[in-house]
This record gives sequence, C-alpha cells and structure tokens, in this order.
Amino acid sequence: MDHSHHHAPPEGAIEPQLANVVYNPPHLHAFSLIGYEHVFAVHMTQYHHEVHKYQIAYRAELPDAVLEEYRQVRRNNPGDFIVMCNHAEDPFIIPAIPSREKRTFRANIFQGMPSFPPEFLDDPHFFPWDPEKVVQPIAGDFTATVGRMVLFRPFAHHYQQPDIATYLLFGEDGEAHMTNLQTASLASGPFEPDAFGPDYDHQLTLKSAPSWLHPTLLKAGVIVTVPSVRLRDAEGKPTIPCSSPFANGETIEVMYRGMGPPRQVTVGHTVLCATGVSNSEAVMPCPEAESMNISPTPDRFLIAKQ
Repeated sequence: MDHSHHHAPPEGAIEPQLANVVYNPPHLHAFSLIGYEHVFAVHMTQYHHEVHKYQIAYRAELPDAVLEEYRQVRRNNPGDFIVMCNHAEDPFIIPAIPSREKRTFRANIFQGMPSFPPEFLDDPHFFPWDPEKVVQPIAGDFTATVGRMVLFRPFAHHYQQPDIATYLLFGEDGEAHMTNLQTASLASGPFEPDAFGPDYDHQLTLKSAPSWLHPTLLKAGVIVTVPSVRLRDAEGKPTIPCSSPFANGETIEVMYRGMGPPRQVTVGHTVLCATGVSNSEAVMPCPEAESMNISPTPDRFLIAKQ
C-alpha cells in the first residue's frame, strides 16, 4: 500500500507561480496527541513529501469541552493513537506554526487509524481521517490554539543516521513524553528516483516525569540516547525496529546528551510506532503488516467499512 495518500493535498492547493522560490503548498496534517493535563501535538512525518519533512511538537490548547472529551478517551484508552487534523477548509504549511503566522486552526480529533475500502486510495486527494467519507471525529470542527513550541526540525537529507536511537524527552509538571529524532537520509543514487530513509516514527508517554531532570529542562525538552536500541548493526546495515522497542511499564536506561552516567525512565504507553508513513516506498524497513503499529478506530466511528 502506498501510504503517501495519508497526507494528500486538499482540493485547490496551488503553488505560487514563482520560479526558483522554495515554497510549501497548504496541506492537511496529522498531529498525534499525547498527555493528559497538558496536551502536546506531534506531527506525523513523511520524508518523501516536501510539506511533511518536518518534526514539530507543540502544546495544543483545546476548548474546554473538547479537552474534556479528549481526556475521557485518553483516560479509558491510555495507549490509543489519538490524532488531531486540520479541517479540509483550513489547510496550512507546517512552517507557519513556528513562524507564528498560524496560531489557531480549525481542527477535528479522531481516535485510531480507520479502515477504509482499498479503492479510496485511487483518489489523489484521499485523507484517512475524512469526517465526511471515512470516519467520524470524537470532537469535530473546533478551533485549536498553538501553544509553546517544544520541537521544530526541518529534515536535511545529508544527515546520517546515528548508530543508536536518539529521542527528545519533554513534558510539563509530572507528565513526560519521548519522540525519536528521525533522520531522513537520502538513500538513492544520483541516477535513481529520490528515496529517503529508512527510519521510524515513535511517540510514547512515560509513567511519570523523571526525578533527575529539572522541571525547566523538561518543559524545554532535552536530548537522550537509548543505547539498547541500535539502528545499525556491526556492518552498518539498518536495524530499524518494526514495533515499539520498549514494553509498556518497562524501565529503560537513557543517556542525557548521549553521555553517561545512565539514567532511568519508565515507559507508560507507546501511542505510535510506524515505518509505513514516513519512509519512501523503495526503502521500507519493515513488511507492510508490521509497518503501522497504531490502534484501530472503534467501529462506531467508521463511516466507510471494508
């Protein structure tokens, strides 16, 4: 399956007719939501699509009724994938968020990854969280406000992947989360179609904020490595995990700034671990059946059923 359809452009998205100008056309975006008291939105990446070649995480400020609905679902389903998408009538570009040009947007929140008829993929504008054709939102057509930024990383394709997994650790008050810092390395040669990867997109929440990290640093976010998760073997070949490398409730050792001494964090729940959306088709590291470790949408929300 070509997962590039997950972030297809909306109708009417037009690039400016300006020669040699770097630009992103407005698109639809999917932000995984994590946290309970404090909600953070983390962008689902695609290395091979210009408009999605960004890692970004920010505090999401939700209307009271929407926040309560989200908290109820999160409380009952702590490991579920909950995603916030901008409304089809409010497309935007990711750089508009850190530039502060986009401070609010119309949004929908959905639970899980919906199933859908395969023929939907023939539609070049198909988006899996379509509230009219595919799935009903748990909270629909509200105004989301962009709060403080935690992460903004435009991918640079000359970067080489490190040997061990590297994560951003962030949160607020007693809550903490981790998302891996991805490397969209150019994997193709000069006479081949561009291909980027392999890597994985992993988002998880910790059981609690680590006591060894000062609250101000936690709010800002710090870099840690996880020596137990190797991304290359001794010969330099990729060893990308096809599912979460951590079990829920597992205590793991991390290295602050990639240096000792080892410090411990305890995993609460992984909410997303996927290779199927981010990588180019030519360098998918995992079989399709193992490429999308995301909770399914409950049947009661499905409009289009297989």
